[in-house]
Amino acid sequence: MTGDSFVITWQGNCVLIDGGMPNTYGEIQRKLQGNHLKALFVTHVDYDHIGGVINLIKQPSVDITNCTFFMNNPELASNYNDTKVRYEHGDTLQKMLQQRGKYFLPITKSTAPIEIEGLKIIPILPTQELCQQLCDNWDLSRVWDELKGSYDYLKSQKNNGDIINKASVCLIIEYQQRKVLFLGDSHADDVKEALSELKEFKFDLVKLSHHGSKHNTSSGLLEIVDCNDYIISTNSGKYEHPDPETVRLLSNRAKQSGCEFNIYLNYPIEELIRQRYKEKYREEIENLNFILQLDVEL
Repeated sequence: MTGDSFVITWQGNCVLIDGGMPNTYGEIQRKLQGNHLKALFVTHVDYDHIGGVINLIKQPSVDITNCTFFMNNPELASNYNDTKVRYEHGDTLQKMLQQRGKYFLPITKSTAPIEIEGLKIIPILPTQELCQQLCDNWDLSRVWDELKGSYDYLKSQKNNGDIINKASVCLIIEYQQRKVLFLGDSHADDVKEALSELKEFKFDLVKLSHHGSKHNTSSGLLEIVDCNDYIISTNSGKYEHPDPETVRLLSNRAKQSGCEFNIYLNYPIEELIRQRYKEKYREEIENLNFILQLDVEL
């Protein structure tokens, strides 16, 4: 699939970051078994990040009693009629959760770190400015329907500057001296600025933004990040992620560091990655070790 979904488990507890496409729910359910769901984060309203969350919320058998839900703009958090990314993918998610007596809390860069049973979660994005841009674009895309007595959405929605992705929630997860960086579909310049302000650069694992898209990773970001292990989540289907340009940035950075980077994949796409890279650059990939592995233990 094209989506993101990560279950972090520790000492019988778990946290879910995004839910992937709807059919991802089966795998999420298996990961939740035997663990207490403590928190769920929706990084942004792309269908390929919240489809599984919808199915989870709809399942009364899933215990969410002690789970806290977070989202960048809960008040914007519709009906999921297709797989196109639309603002209307946000409005009924909150309503569905409220039917179970829960609600999404807002989470931005200014939100205080969240501590759960020894696990520390530090939000580094989005900024309030990015959230405001998202709200402004959202409002431009919806109109009041007098007959329905509710908001409806323009077929040609406003999405200036890829703001849905830019406003992604980005998290640093810390546990027993280990740090993991989850980047949602955020933009590299925003991440670089946030990390520089925090002076946080060293990580044990980084989930690359937007499935390895060339538009979301930069040489500048990789130069400040001190990490040898990365995750790219995609089946390399419809959008053919990761882009060769991103793979080249990783390869070059590994060479500069005098080491190899481990690139964890959740689908068997190494051959496709190498093929597309060779077609573009007429050479083989160097200093990258691709690993097909769904579970990464730190």
